[in-house]
Amino acid sequence: MVGLGWGFVTAVSATAQGPVETVKNFSDFAQIDLSQLPGGDVLVARDALMNFPNGISGQTCFAVPQPAEDTAKRLQTWDPSLHSDLKVYAFRPLHVPCELTDFQQLDFGSGQYPVRWLLDKTLASSAAKSELNLTRDEVNELAACVQKRRDPQAVGRCWANLLFARASKFQQQGSVGVLPYQMNGETVSPAVQLHAILLEQARVAGEFAPFLKKIGLLGNEAATTSLAPFYYWTFFDADHHGTLSLGAVYLLAVGDHYQLADFEYYVSGNYYTSLTLYEVWPIQVGGKPGALVWRGDYFAAPTLAFTKGTERIAYGALMMQDIKREIRCFRDDLKARR
Repeated sequence: MVGLGWGFVTAVSATAQGPVETVKNFSDFAQIDLSQLPGGDVLVARDALMNFPNGISGQTCFAVPQPAEDTAKRLQTWDPSLHSDLKVYAFRPLHVPCELTDFQQLDFGSGQYPVRWLLDKTLASSAAKSELNLTRDEVNELAACVQKRRDPQAVGRCWANLLFARASKFQQQGSVGVLPYQMNGETVSPAVQLHAILLEQARVAGEFAPFLKKIGLLGNEAATTSLAPFYYWTFFDADHHGTLSLGAVYLLAVGDHYQLADFEYYVSGNYYTSLTLYEVWPIQVGGKPGALVWRGDYFAAPTLAFTKGTERIAYGALMMQDIKREIRCFRDDLKARR
């Protein structure tokens, strides 16, 4: 990713302040009452309007009755497809290096409307036009592939080849290997979109700057991390559109707490990219080890450029409802596995 053009203010030492004061220092939460969070409350800070027209963000804060280390590790590999209300059709980890067989369970034959939508858009793609996030070479390859056989199973194999190539490149090169999308005469870089969002999140970016630089999402330097991320692909319903994505979740221990970054480096449509950041702190919940979790979600989507005023507020409110639902499902899983 291209470098950010300023120096970040370093967050005040958490050791001196404690987790609550540290989270308040870099987040949008002016007040955090730990006595309420173990009961299931999820604090929400809605998106502040950005100058970047494609960007939207939101922050949440919650507590879980699990030690911080265990919570962070489960966040890194958590499978949302186990909850039908999250509308995730498939969620699969990738080998390192990834293998084509990692994508063999990609299924376009379910008949559900969002899946049919992506199937139809795939079949309609051509060298001249595509509504999907692809390079010109990818759309040509995909169009040629589906012309040979147009049944759902064959289309799944065509997509598997494309996702395998993208995932392999990311595993080899990291964020510098993320290919731009080329659609309707426009070139869109997921990395540049994410960079523009982080420009407007100075306090959050400052808190996570060393971590984000280490994994190649911030600064001019190439990634130098030895961190092994959790790589995955997923197939889900995004606003009634079947959507495929590739992502990597990085985890770093920072003193007595943990930071995570879930970077969707490829999304087939509906939005360009997303980054979810977590900071996980050890606390006491009912006299036992627990965790305070701050979460920040950052999305870049083309439709946001056309939303203003109350429409944008409504879009942000719906996004936060989905995030709260996901958090509750995660907490339910933690309780079930205790």
